[in-house]
Amino acid sequence: MSRWALIPIKGFDRGKSRLSEVLAPDERARLTRSLFEHVVQVLRDCPDIDSIAAVSDSAEARAHAERLGVLALRDVEESRGLADVVNAAVQALALRGASSVVICMSDLPSLTVDDVASVTQELRSTDVVLVPDLARRGTNVIAVKPATALPSCLGNDDSLERHRALAEELGLQVSVQLHDGIGFDVDRPADLDRLRSL
Repeated sequence: MSRWALIPIKGFDRGKSRLSEVLAPDERARLTRSLFEHVVQVLRDCPDIDSIAAVSDSAEARAHAERLGVLALRDVEESRGLADVVNAAVQALALRGASSVVICMSDLPSLTVDDVASVTQELRSTDVVLVPDLARRGTNVIAVKPATALPSCLGNDDSLERHRALAEELGLQVSVQLHDGIGFDVDRPADLDRLRSL
């Protein structure tokens, strides 16, 4: 039994494009890198996570992930979006022995070890754990066992409901958890204001 965490990450120079009105490109790159490093550190400190992988189409992001001790996976070339990227990465982790996976977005500044532990604890008694963003539309963390049981719906604004509906269609037990630490992601200028006030 092996539980992997998977972090999808864009190239640092292309991350946080919605913040282009308030941050210069180098500032956005530093922010994207810093958020990613925080998520990696939290996952590393969580005893229920055995190994960590990141998936990216950016050579720079993959190299940085490797410097952090994270397995770096390349986006599949024929991918049509984030869902395809995540599905291929999960398949790759399953081939490495992953029995379950915790897919975690890379921009969660308030993520804590306790948040992750709550998700992994819940996964012991269910097949899928979904944790939405604060708007309760997107999905910031998805935990699945077996690792490949639930195809990804990431990349859609309403991914939470899509994940839940698909899981139920596949006969999987689903739990939805609400966590402020997981729910807070940094996408828009208002999120940046909130981050600066922490």
